[in-house]
Amino acid sequence: MVEDHFPLAVLVMMVLALPFAYFQVRDGGLSGKIFTEHHVGLGFHLANRLFGHLGLLNAWPPLFSAIFPTLLFLGAAVLLMWRVEKR
Repeated sequence: MVEDHFPLAVLVMMVLALPFAYFQVRDGGLSGKIFTEHHVGLGFHLANRLFGHLGLLNAWPPLFSAIFPTLLFLGAAVLLMWRVEKR
């Protein structure tokens, strides 16, 4: 499997965690925010694994299989950061 993109994946995970770090504890629902962030990280991991296997089964280009989930979650992180900053 293509696992050379993991340094980029670490950076995406850090950027993905930033929107959840800006929430105030006084807003309430801290456990729900932690639960959501945990599942977003789990979804990122599973999407990486899924696209790795789908790329092998369907003979997709390795670069696409490795980079697509990372770019997808990076886009989601940028969108979440934009929403937090807009608030």
